[in-house]
Amino acid sequence: MQCTQSYCVVVALPDGRRLVIPCMELIRFYFGSSSGLVSRLFSPPLQRESLYSRAEHDLAAGHIVLHLAERLSGASAADIARIHLDSRAWRAAALVGTSLLRASTSQQAIYPQAVFPFEGETDLQASGQWLSFGDQPRASFLVYSLRSCSHPFPFQSLQYEVPLRHGAPDATNSGSKPKPASAPEGKDQSLIERDASNRLTPKTRRFQGDQRFPDLIPKSIWRRASISPEEFIQSRKRYLAKQAIAAAAVGDPGSEQRIRSVEFATAIQSAGPDLMSAPEFLRPVLLNLLQATDAKIELLTCSDHDGWTIPIPLVVDEDGEIDQRLFTPDADSRTRLRRVAAFEIRRHDQLERLIAIEDGLAHQAVASNTSAPLPEILRRAAMDYCALRVEQVGEADS
Repeated sequence: MQCTQSYCVVVALPDGRRLVIPCMELIRFYFGSSSGLVSRLFSPPLQRESLYSRAEHDLAAGHIVLHLAERLSGASAADIARIHLDSRAWRAAALVGTSLLRASTSQQAIYPQAVFPFEGETDLQASGQWLSFGDQPRASFLVYSLRSCSHPFPFQSLQYEVPLRHGAPDATNSGSKPKPASAPEGKDQSLIERDASNRLTPKTRRFQGDQRFPDLIPKSIWRRASISPEEFIQSRKRYLAKQAIAAAAVGDPGSEQRIRSVEFATAIQSAGPDLMSAPEFLRPVLLNLLQATDAKIELLTCSDHDGWTIPIPLVVDEDGEIDQRLFTPDADSRTRLRRVAAFEIRRHDQLERLIAIEDGLAHQAVASNTSAPLPEILRRAAMDYCALRVEQVGEADS
C-alpha cells in the first residue's frame, strides 16, 4: 500500500478493473486457521517437520493421513494437508517467512509477502471498497476481508492425528515424568507477551467462524477421540479444586511462571465430542456403549462439524449415479448427506468397529474387517445401508 509500503496482490478483473488484496489478508485467510500455524510461518525458515511428522497419502482414494507436529491444532489440518500435497501451497507458505528474513538482512522495512496457495480459477467472496482511478470511478476493489474461496483442496478425505502433549497421560508412559497441571481460567484472563509455564497444560481457544472453503463441506475430516465419562468426571473435580490462572500467552512454554500457553484456532461449530450435545440419532448408541464398563471406546470420526460425525461416503449404483438413499432432508427441507459416526471398541484382546448411520434413531453395523482403513470401512457400511434400504422397500411393496 502506498501509505505503508506493505505488499498487496493484484488480480486482473474484466473491463480493465483490478482486485487488490493486502498480503496480510491473504495470510490470515489461507493460513490463519490457528495461531500455531501462523507463528511457524513467521519463524523462518519453514520446515516441514514443524508442521507434520508423517503423512500417508492414498492417491487412488484421495485420502490422506496426517500426523501433525506438536502444539498444532487440528483446525489447521486441511491447510497443512494442502501445503503437503501442493508444491504451490508450500511455496506460498514458505514465502511468508523468507520475505521477512530477506527484508531484515537487507535492513529494509519488514512487511510479509504472500501469494495464493494454488493456481487456477476460483470464486472469491470478499468485503471491501471500490476505488477510483483517473476518470474511472470503480477501477479497483480493495479487499478488507476475504470471506470464501471455492478452489478445491487436493484431497477427498483427511484423517489427522494430534500427538499427546508433553507429560500427558499415556499407556506407555512409566509415570516418572510430572504431568502438567490442569486448572480453571481466570474470569478476566489477560493475554500477555511472556513465556508461558512448562508446568501448566496448554489450552486451545476456539472462535466461531463461517466456512471459508465450501469445497470442504462435503469432505470428511476427522480424528480419533477417547470416550470415558469416568475420566471426564475425575478431571473436572481436579480442575475445580485448583486456583484460577489469570494470564495466558501465545507460543511455546519456557518459564516457571503461572501463565497458560494458549493457541487460538478457528472452529465452524464444535471443538470435539461432548456427551451432553451428541446428535440425537447417536444418543441411543452412546447409552449402550457407555454401559460396557470393561471396554475402551474411541470415537474415530471426531470432527469440527458436531464433534461426532462426518458426511457418509458417496456410493454410486449400477448406472453410475449417486445413490439417493444417502441423502436426507435437513431442518430447512434442503437435501444433505446423512451423517455417520464410527467407534472402535476394545474388550481385552477383542476389537470391533461400530458404524452408526443417521436414519431415524440410528442404523448400526459392525465392521467385519477391522484391519481395513476407516474410509474403506465407511464406504462398505454405506453400500450395506443402501442395499438394506432396497430390501426394506421390497418387503414393504410385497
